[in-house]
Amino acid sequence: MFNMINDSVRFPEALRKVDTIVREYNTYPYRVYQASIALQGIDYGFSDKEGMFYRCTINSVCKIIDPYRVQVSLSFGIRSREFDKRTDATVSYVILLQEY
Repeated sequence: MFNMINDSVRFPEALRKVDTIVREYNTYPYRVYQASIALQGIDYGFSDKEGMFYRCTINSVCKIIDPYRVQVSLSFGIRSREFDKRTDATVSYVILLQEY
């Protein structure tokens, strides 16, 4: 059986390095034997005072913790020379699950 989970995470505004949010999803009573993640949309912004030259980094990882649990890790950061830009962001994603 094939299943999809749609979700999104919001990264709070902060002056930090790369921020990571981890979420777990229970799939009971279905056992998962394959899981993947796909980004659906990204919304982020910062003020004009912060500068117009930047680099955005987004990393997503999906792994099976046990046959009934999947863990998603999303990392986000914006930088000029270092990850030092005050910003907020929302990242939408879908988890694709192959279950039996």
